[in-house]
Amino acid sequence: MSVLMLETLDQSAMDKLDRLHDLVMSPDPNARNHDLPFNDVEAIVTRGLGHIDAQLMAACPKLKVIARAGAGLNNLDLDTAKAKGIEVVFAPGLNAAAVAEHTLMLILNCFRQGPRASREVKRGNWNYRDTYEGDDLRGKSVGIVGSGNIGRRVADLCRAFSMNVTMISREDGGHDHLIKQLSSVASSLDLISLHLPLTDETDRMINADIIRLCKKGVVLINTSRGGLIDEDKILDGLNSGAISFYAADVMAEQPPKKTNPLIAHENCAVTPHMASLTKETWAETSNFIADNVSAILQSKQPAPLSIYSGAA
Repeated sequence: MSVLMLETLDQSAMDKLDRLHDLVMSPDPNARNHDLPFNDVEAIVTRGLGHIDAQLMAACPKLKVIARAGAGLNNLDLDTAKAKGIEVVFAPGLNAAAVAEHTLMLILNCFRQGPRASREVKRGNWNYRDTYEGDDLRGKSVGIVGSGNIGRRVADLCRAFSMNVTMISREDGGHDHLIKQLSSVASSLDLISLHLPLTDETDRMINADIIRLCKKGVVLINTSRGGLIDEDKILDGLNSGAISFYAADVMAEQPPKKTNPLIAHENCAVTPHMASLTKETWAETSNFIADNVSAILQSKQPAPLSIYSGAA
């Protein structure tokens, strides 16, 4: 049985798949640009760059399962998979602790300005301490937008630092309720941290309208999806002082252009979508995906958690 890999997994998972199946490695995440044995492919595995779309699925007539090594599924065509009866495997919740810790690191960097201080010391500027304007987390008000596994963990970490936490979620009112709730508390928040999937509804939900409602000098954190924010409006906010810092692990375009002015801003810090790539979490996620893809291909029962059911 052939498994098409659009991107690699942890080596332990790659070895596991290689022992059980015929692995086909795409030269890059855009498999349709290459002459590959699509007729034999029964499973396709990707991470964040490779898109499993209708065209790729149509090229693989024996396809039984598609898999994303992570929790987000915006790079998979779920409607086509459902229509074709193709199983969708993912790893919800496995990266929650790692991403929450990364979020806290970004929050601390924004408020305590550790990386900036370290750069100044490396330049020989010990007197940076005389102009240092870092701040405490204690007593700050944080809005956690999204109450899934990651959002709840971030909330717990923030409470451990004596921050005042407001959870902002859809609850039973859908996305409109979430926006209404965020709008009603934005002026009281020192920090907003985003933990939502990217959908048609959440696309660029942090826009000029929301920024206008925020407390002047708000800190924004995004470890979910780059498309949740309007990058041009974030840049405008940084330039005007409406936003004091923006820190993210994701960008709307990945990798971003070197000339992206948002990245160049001195009060913007971006990491390269690495929040879940700690050694332990990446190995666990990769093997979870490998085990459950193999189970489906061998007509065994996969872990129920691994199967996307279409639930919100």
